[in-house]
Amino acid sequence: MAAYGKKQPNLIVYMIDDLGWNQISAKQATMGTHTGSFMTPNIEKIANKGLSFTHAYTQPNCAPSRAAMLSGQYPARVNNGVYIVGNLNRNKKPGITKEQAQFKGPNQRQDVASEAVTIAEALKKNGYNTAHIGKYHVGGHSGESTMPENQGFDINIGGYTQGHQPTCFAKKGKDSWQFTKLGRGDFDRFGEPYTESYVEKFHISKSQIGKPKHVCDALADAMEETVQSLAAKPEPFYLQLHAYAVHGPVQSRPDLKDAAMSRGSKQTNLAGFISGMDAVLGRLLDSLDDPDQNGDTSDSIAKNTLILFTSDNGGTHGDNLPLRGVKGMFTEGGIRVPLIAYWPGIIPANTVSDRMVHGIDFYPTLLEVAGNTWLPSQKKHPLDGESFADILFNPKLKNRRSPIFYLFPGYMDIRAQPCVVVIDEIENKRYKLLYFYEADEWELYNLTDDIGEDRNIIKKHPKVASNLSNKIQTWLGQKHPTWKPKYPLSKKSGKSVHPRFL
Repeated sequence: MAAYGKKQPNLIVYMIDDLGWNQISAKQATMGTHTGSFMTPNIEKIANKGLSFTHAYTQPNCAPSRAAMLSGQYPARVNNGVYIVGNLNRNKKPGITKEQAQFKGPNQRQDVASEAVTIAEALKKNGYNTAHIGKYHVGGHSGESTMPENQGFDINIGGYTQGHQPTCFAKKGKDSWQFTKLGRGDFDRFGEPYTESYVEKFHISKSQIGKPKHVCDALADAMEETVQSLAAKPEPFYLQLHAYAVHGPVQSRPDLKDAAMSRGSKQTNLAGFISGMDAVLGRLLDSLDDPDQNGDTSDSIAKNTLILFTSDNGGTHGDNLPLRGVKGMFTEGGIRVPLIAYWPGIIPANTVSDRMVHGIDFYPTLLEVAGNTWLPSQKKHPLDGESFADILFNPKLKNRRSPIFYLFPGYMDIRAQPCVVVIDEIENKRYKLLYFYEADEWELYNLTDDIGEDRNIIKKHPKVASNLSNKIQTWLGQKHPTWKPKYPLSKKSGKSVHPRFL
């Protein structure tokens, strides 16, 4: 039996790729800071009828965010081990070559370990059927054992090693329409051009009839097919719907681009692309209301389905103001993301919570909502995440989350260098402390009063900095790795380096 209600609910995570915190028009989730350039009526709908989290965090890059959510673990854990896309020695800092970099990033995984107990595997133990649709990115690099179908997913459409879509439109091949070089071709069967009946059904401009199918609509087609199949079974289901939008190349469906231009958007392709991913959410809501798509909603599963809508990291196409920085950075613009929870009749409508949440928290939260009839062994697969299920059903609760930590033992071009970070609350203020290994320097920001991280207040608040520094020291401990400096002329070469704790 589920922890909330008599019946285990269906669980859906709709994750967008590279969507910035302020690139949606739901004022609740953005603290009213969205620019008006991006219109997302379906996201507004679930925000108006659901719960918005204003302080939701994830990892600053695609692959580590997905690995953290799948495993419920920080990158430093052995069953995770994914810190970045590619490798930890992406040195492109101006004036700094790989040879001159003071540290050498350790080897890392590109996939969640095959030994890991993924959230899909845990939910299967709790009686769920499971499916993944779209971008996966953290499987297949190290062999078939880490592919979605071998990590707990009964259905896998699109999940592969790939980190982005090479094209956004299907193209006519020798015998059929294809999304060229997109994964293993799973979406090709949805690639036929738009027909009159299709555009009429999904309220698409008639100007699209006969034009190539966009990847957003192909994702929605696969989703509808999958929801219909899963809803017909007696067991509840878990669905990961992971969009390719809005990762580059940023290419909008033409009619959505035209609509963005007509309302004065300065980034018409991006605005149209965002509208496309929002339309997928609208079709998802319709599919839950009418799973078998026969026009009769008596089989609706909407009231027994929890949707979590989020992004995998901060935006990269333009600014994330008032947040500082972009994808890849450990400033708020790189790690803070939209998060909206929607479950009609269960989650209080039009509510907001400023409780901190991290992507690693999805795992224990969804297990608790599912009833926690089976949990992974803490010895085999310890969880770093903390459930926020109680907040879903009572957003007024003021229980705090433990500190959120980041350890980055390498380089990501000009955006990130070796650092360790903590975000926590002290005397009802939310602070962020960062230590940069190369410079051997600390920075402290009061996020409550300075959302843009404009003022380093470490000299004014040494006690706060010391408090947070001690928490970093405790968290790093022996179970989290440090890394070796690479000073060719130094006696320190090969030795581990720890922060100079305050």
